[in-house]
Amino acid sequence: MSFQRQRRTQTAEYWRDEFSMEKEDVERIYDWLVEEGEPRSTEEISQKAIEYRCQKEEMALSRQRGGQIYLPQDSYKVGQRVVFPALDYAIGEVLSIRVGNNPRYGAFEVIQVKLDGQEQPREFAAKFGPDHPLRRSVPSLEEGEGSLSPRQLNAEYGASVRERIAAALSKNDEFVCLGDHWFLQGLLPEVPPFQLNIAEAIIDERRQPVALAELYEKSSQVLDETGLTSTGKDSIRSYALAHALSQDPRFVEISSAGTSAWYLSNAVPEAVRHKPPRLVPVYMTRKGAWLNRELRDFAIEILDEADELPGTQPAALGSLESIQVVLTYPHRREGTLPLSKRALGLLAEKPPADRFMVTFIDQSSNEDMQGWMIPDQGYAWGLGEWYRRHELPIGSIIEVRRGDAPFTFLVTCEDRKRKSDWIREAKVVGGRLMFGMQRKAYTCRYDKHVLIDEGNVGELDSLWVDSSAPSADAAPSALRQAGANSVEDLFEYLTRLFPELAKLSGQGLVHAKALYSALNLTRRCGTVPVFAELTRRACFDPVGDGNWVYDESLRHVTYSTEEEMSRRPSSHRQDLIVDRVYPYGIANSEGKSS
Repeated sequence: MSFQRQRRTQTAEYWRDEFSMEKEDVERIYDWLVEEGEPRSTEEISQKAIEYRCQKEEMALSRQRGGQIYLPQDSYKVGQRVVFPALDYAIGEVLSIRVGNNPRYGAFEVIQVKLDGQEQPREFAAKFGPDHPLRRSVPSLEEGEGSLSPRQLNAEYGASVRERIAAALSKNDEFVCLGDHWFLQGLLPEVPPFQLNIAEAIIDERRQPVALAELYEKSSQVLDETGLTSTGKDSIRSYALAHALSQDPRFVEISSAGTSAWYLSNAVPEAVRHKPPRLVPVYMTRKGAWLNRELRDFAIEILDEADELPGTQPAALGSLESIQVVLTYPHRREGTLPLSKRALGLLAEKPPADRFMVTFIDQSSNEDMQGWMIPDQGYAWGLGEWYRRHELPIGSIIEVRRGDAPFTFLVTCEDRKRKSDWIREAKVVGGRLMFGMQRKAYTCRYDKHVLIDEGNVGELDSLWVDSSAPSADAAPSALRQAGANSVEDLFEYLTRLFPELAKLSGQGLVHAKALYSALNLTRRCGTVPVFAELTRRACFDPVGDGNWVYDESLRHVTYSTEEEMSRRPSSHRQDLIVDRVYPYGIANSEGKSS
């Protein structure tokens, strides 16, 4: 029988679905690293793994000449040698043939085969006529025109191979990994504690991160002078030093000016090492939450990083020259700047480190300010003093512009003559958040709906609720222990907050953005959870220009369908604004993702 098919290793299914790291693969990688004598990247290791699998298949194919390739639809004879590609090209001899017995598939045969190297014979279908997955899943064999080399296979399918290699090697204590490069624990030269002490002294003296190459060079010079120099290649000794630094709690790897460098852990600000609890949402944004058109536009305008859904792709890096940020109370209080995925478009490139140093430049004074960016956590740190110096209130509009040098960013709040205005003022009275109006002037641009004077921050701190507090449905003992700082149901809290803000308007109006801003005085929350409650609760009604009113008599009525949330049939308002609603984070009929 003549046929021509691809080899299994030439198919996407093999590398994406069938390939898994076996003991033999790990042993081959181990031997290869011993031969190389230097760390190798996951990319290089995947290249060798693919080469090995292709070579293994070639060897198996070279052994097949004495046997017939197994195909379920073919017939066989007792004593015939058969090759099974799906079993890593195992070869066996047909011992017997019997008639198959399955009315569903009609007549066929069953051959009993003893595979070389195995004690127990196995049975396989033969003369199998029906169209069945068993027939359609014949493994590929012959290499034809246009076949891919191992290097091309690595370029095409290497991503999934590298992922499985990294997972397998990370579970093996004989391998160590630094960055993306792997080596063998047993081949690492010893790093004396004295060398780590030298590295600590160098960083402490410089008072800034130091690149590994410089740390290695200077610490090796000192070791040479003391006669403690170890033998081996510089590349391996440098790798060993980096590995030792990564295992020592005194040091942390960060990125400075886009280059990997080492810093002292105790020199990294606490708000950079750990996300401030004040920035962690209490109420989570959920995909598919319904928002009316106007509220959806507000959410897109504000770009609260707490509204970003896991797994969504960031904006293309390097796509923006500047962004505008509306400052909320949690970021104002922590001296941080929100970093939405769109804001990350300011970065011409994103360093591999999960946190890295940047320079903020005050555009009005040209003063440099050291800062940090923690993109995966959605914030930058280092502007607290700048906020205080410019007396920036909640609701300030800050422009961040990409600087001329890498990892430099110009910040401005657009200084101008003080403009007096009536604004909301937060107060704590009897352990409750309340609001009044006062006249105050600022020299910056601001969103008047988000603008709030926070008053006494110490009093506000007494009302703050973070994500570690028990939720409203927690055990009673936990709630009693937490006292006033337990996490209250969002709707319940909004119905207490809304009347406080409504009293500031002669018509009982509350702007949606003002409600969001006021909520963030005592608990962290994105715009979407707040706006979703406005959309689905019948007691809230839109009356135009972003304003909403509250009807206590409808407190227990909830709209459950898209039509109800849009038309709001339970409303008693004559000035009701009917608006279309959209599921947040899901592409709509207009082709946009809300």
